[in-house]
Amino acid sequence: MNILSSALWGRLRRPSPCGPLLPARVPAAEQLRDLLRAGAPMAGRDLSGADLRGMVLDGADLSGAVLERTDLRGASLRGTLLRHALLTGVLLDDADCSGARFDGACLDGSRAEHARLWGTSLRGVRANDACWPGADLSDALLDEFVAVGITLNHAVLDRSRATSMVLLDAHAEASRWRAVRWDKVLALRAQLPRADFRQARLRGCALSGADLAGSNWQHAELDGLQAAAGTDWHGALLRGARAVDCNFHGARLAGADLSGGRFVRADFGTCDLAGSVLDNAHFPFCSLIGARMQHARAHGADFARSICRRGDFTGAATDGARFAWPGMGGDLALVSRLAASVP
Repeated sequence: MNILSSALWGRLRRPSPCGPLLPARVPAAEQLRDLLRAGAPMAGRDLSGADLRGMVLDGADLSGAVLERTDLRGASLRGTLLRHALLTGVLLDDADCSGARFDGACLDGSRAEHARLWGTSLRGVRANDACWPGADLSDALLDEFVAVGITLNHAVLDRSRATSMVLLDAHAEASRWRAVRWDKVLALRAQLPRADFRQARLRGCALSGADLAGSNWQHAELDGLQAAAGTDWHGALLRGARAVDCNFHGARLAGADLSGGRFVRADFGTCDLAGSVLDNAHFPFCSLIGARMQHARAHGADFARSICRRGDFTGAATDGARFAWPGMGGDLALVSRLAASVP
């Protein structure tokens, strides 16, 4: 599956350009204000290590500036332009960066605890090993955002949009992603226990090896998701979710709630679904070969057009469930003619 362009992979593999710089005289906040009032170009200007705590820089153009390890805690950067700025190790705790543009900037090792990043543009940004717990990135633009090992515990990213984003080994426990739109996002081995993805839309994404225990995917739409063996959905809520052409093969879904969901052409082969809730869920053209469903609850579930060979239903409650052969749950259902398309 082609999730990322070769150019993006190359940028991910290259060593960080954010190496140590020569010590520079740190300009005071007033000197920076004078530079901005004079309209002096900031590209390449070295502000490394400057103490700019609480400074108001709304709408300022700091594109291309060198702000390594600069202290911007509590600063106001509403609508500020920081395109291609060097922000390695910058401190943005409690800063207000609403509407700021960081496109192409380097934020490796940055810290932004409880920062406000509403509607921020982070296209093409690198934020490897960044620490942004509790940050609010609602409505942010995250196309080609590369953040290996980023910390986003308890962060809010509602309605954010991302294409070709990389979140390898991310730590985002109890984070919130309601109504996000992900296209070709790579989040392998991401730690997302208790994350909230309600009404999210994911297309062509990979979450293999991720920890999604207790996460909430109610009414989410999943298209072509890769979340197979090694992915932990234990206790996850997928009520009313709609999934098409998804790969859950060998994943752990024990205790998960899939009630009322619709899963079309999904692969649940050898999945651990023990103790799961599948009431009134539909599984047209799915593979459940060798799935373990001990003590699952599947009242009214529809498996009539699925393959359930070698499935283990020991102790499962299947009253009213439909299967493609007699004897399962006491309901004799005939095999339907395969439809050319599934609504």
